Amino acid sequence: MNKKLIKKNQIIENSIDIMYLKGYNGTSVKDITDAAGIPKGSFYNYFEDKEHYAVDALYHFFYEMTKENFEFLKDKNFKPLDRIKNFYKNLINQNEEAGFKLGCFVGNITQEMGDISTIISEATDVIHKEIVKRIHACLIEACELNELNPKVDTEKLSNFIVSSWQGTLLRMKASKNRQDLDDFYEVLAEVLLK
Repeated sequence: MNKKLIKKNQIIENSIDIMYLKGYNGTSVKDITDAAGIPKGSFYNYFEDKEHYAVDALYHFFYEMTKENFEFLKDKNFKPLDRIKNFYKNLINQNEEAGFKLGCFVGNITQEMGDISTIISEATDVIHKEIVKRIHACLIEACELNELNPKVDTEKLSNFIVSSWQGTLLRMKASKNRQDLDDFYEVLAEVLLK
């Protein structure tokens, strides 16, 4: 990895929490550079503008900062449906630890900028499709093992699960408690993945 890319990733890692907490419109380039500890002018050595920073931050968040979360979906020590349940249990615990205020960085930016910025909506769509793909792989495996009703449309179900989770996080941020998360998990475990 070249030095410029390493520095770019460091800037994102040191500043992404600001945009995560305050949102796209609530975060200025100065907020980003202050958090990253770089002069404001240096920002443009690494990012074309704030919109491109957001896109790079989205991809970095998904592919680097949350990759451990997705290990739950690959863990062959568990049956495929249990891997999906474990994945969401882990996310529920993370949201509780964060005080029910962050939600999902990708979902937050999608909600705020999805209909405003083409490059941001394209990035969030790619990421959401990748999440759906990973859930879908577990559902396919469960069908092959006769652990899921073969009549279930696994593509629609994986899309529904990911969309439902995003809606749950939105409700959680308003209620500031885990009730919506628990309701989501109960329906996931007791209805959708039966």
